[in-house]
Formats: sequence, C-alpha cells, structure tokens
Amino acid sequence: MDIKEQILNYIPFNEQEERDKKLLLEWLSEPDVFERKNERAHFTASAWVVNPERTKVLMIYHNIYDSWAWMGGHTDGEENLFAVAEREAKEESGITDIKAISEEIASVEILTVNGHEKRGKYVPSHLHLNATYFFEAPEEQELSVKPDENSGVMWIDMDDIKNKSSEKWFVERIYPKLIEKTKKLR
Repeated sequence: MDIKEQILNYIPFNEQEERDKKLLLEWLSEPDVFERKNERAHFTASAWVVNPERTKVLMIYHNIYDSWAWMGGHTDGEENLFAVAEREAKEESGITDIKAISEEIASVEILTVNGHEKRGKYVPSHLHLNATYFFEAPEEQELSVKPDENSGVMWIDMDDIKNKSSEKWFVERIYPKLIEKTKKLR
C-alpha cells in the first residue's frame, strides 16, 4: 500500500491528527516532499519501540534536540515510511531483534524543527511530515549509540518519559498519545 493510501485509510485519534492528516495529504502533491532538499517540509518516519510487556519505550538522547526522544528520521527519497522507521530504529539504537506490531501507521503528526547546524552546515527551520509506526523489541539486546545523531540509548518507563524528555510539545501532546495507544495494544 502506498503512503497516500495509508494516510487516507488512517483513522485520526484526536483533533491534532485529524488536522495534520489533512495537511499531510496536501503536502504529498509538493515536489521533493520525500527529500531534504525541500527545505520547507519533508516526510519523516518515527519508530515507537516498546518492550514485550509494553511498559517501556526505547529512546535515544538526540544530539540536536538535546533531549531524550523517540527514534526516526528522514525518508531521503524512500516512500515506504514503515521501512524508514524500522531502519532508523536499528541504526539509532543498535538493536537487531525488532518486530512490527503493525505495518499500519500508528500516529501522524506535523513536527516543527528549529534551525540548527548539522555536519557543519546550517539547516533552516522547517516541518517534518511524520508517520509513526509501532514496534516491539526485547530489552536484553545490546544497545549502541549512533554518535553523529545521539549520545545515549535506553529503555524508559512510559510513566517516566515526561521527566526525561525536555521537548515540551512532545511531552504534552505526542508522547501521551503514543502511550495511550500503546496501552490499548495489550
């Protein structure tokens, strides 16, 4: 199923998702929307990786955002957002034993990204047109950082995310939504 069909079939969880879904569909008609060279907005995919008991989530300490965060990244031309989310989870955490809870979109959001430096170049403020996917992985795996992107990887109790992440909007709007959805998976 292509990304347009996935987004069309996605049932929004709340008003934020309802409004963002509409905008994601509109952005699909923009040129280079799956490439970073679109400096206004481009698609990204995130992985919400939980333990089998679904009490913890695997998070990274994101160097640019200076905060504990979910994993994910740019599509860089790839339109299979599920594959991007899975690849990013493995690359950013070092895990290899990971399975999809579902290959369907679990959450949609449009994320603002402030201007920042990356690899010595300035990246202007822009939007990430994001789809999130749910994965499960055993906690016993060896974890490793991806130094060019993060400086820590750890399993965090879902109840403790609000104390670990310093990204206010994520803590107030995104992570609680994902936690609630995770609880419904049990």
